[in-house]
Amino acid sequence: MTDIDVKIPISPAARPVDPPTNWKAVGGGLAFPLFFVIMFCLCYVSAFHSPVPNQAPIVVVGSPSVTAPLIDGIEATSGDKFDIVATDSAADAISRIDNRDAIGAIEISDTVTAHIATGAGASTVSVVTGLAHSIADETGQQVTVIDSAPVTARDSSTVGLFYFLIVCTLGGYLTITVLSQVAPRMRLKEQYSVLAGAAILTPLLAFGITSIFMHAFGASFGEILQLLGIAMFYTFTVGAVSILLNRLLGQAAIFAVLTVLVFINFPSSGGAIPVSFLPGFWQHIHSFWLGSSAMEPIRSVIYFGGNGAGPHLIVLGIWLVAALGLTWLVAARQSKKAVAQ
Repeated sequence: MTDIDVKIPISPAARPVDPPTNWKAVGGGLAFPLFFVIMFCLCYVSAFHSPVPNQAPIVVVGSPSVTAPLIDGIEATSGDKFDIVATDSAADAISRIDNRDAIGAIEISDTVTAHIATGAGASTVSVVTGLAHSIADETGQQVTVIDSAPVTARDSSTVGLFYFLIVCTLGGYLTITVLSQVAPRMRLKEQYSVLAGAAILTPLLAFGITSIFMHAFGASFGEILQLLGIAMFYTFTVGAVSILLNRLLGQAAIFAVLTVLVFINFPSSGGAIPVSFLPGFWQHIHSFWLGSSAMEPIRSVIYFGGNGAGPHLIVLGIWLVAALGLTWLVAARQSKKAVAQ
């Protein structure tokens, strides 16, 4: 006895029919990549398209009879590129650099000495040394370069800390983004508990892996502890802001989160390009935004002995307190509405 395959014809009416495309949903979904393209161009290109000095603070050291005509000449040819301060004390100039009040100094005596701070960014070094050579060409002197804040050979581009900041940012807001998808009804205390774990683990992992390539940025044990403490503080704050935006906006929060924590945050941080080389709008944002409030203290701790970190950390603390307070108010209001219904 043999098996016989019997094929039963299926009438056209019985065949499964693909549902029509929901073009409204497709259009809504495509709004996200369109938003990403527009915001990336607006923010990143506008901030980075022309990295030139913009009111960059520089100190000129020497006797007034020598420095005054040189400063007049620099200001006449450079316009608003530099904010020049004159002093007759080299120690005062170096103190300004160490305290993050100047990107460099040019000392004019028997030789022209360029006091630089590589840790402030490679762009600052190029500008200060270039200006020093221009002065030396006029006076017929030699140029000596002294670096007050050198970086390690593994971080010659000076952007290693910026990449570290990016990873900490991702660890903070992606944790909350995932929780909003897989556990949308998770209680606020539970969200903060998970975020606290991510805020501890992310900087530890990021620093451990980064150190393989950067040799721990040449930092001491104490500096590393300070770096990790600031990074954990920042990562938790990023997550707290994400929680607030998710509570306020629901599924549309991704647009606000990316705007606040990526499109505005990174260009204004001063990590990729020093703040003195950003356009005026981005310099203003840098003065109070979230990323710069972590980027500058991190740089200060590693390269400048912690000088100038305090004001930025206060701003970071204000972000955290505001995010926690507003989230509590939103959660309380939503609970009242749920009870009323």
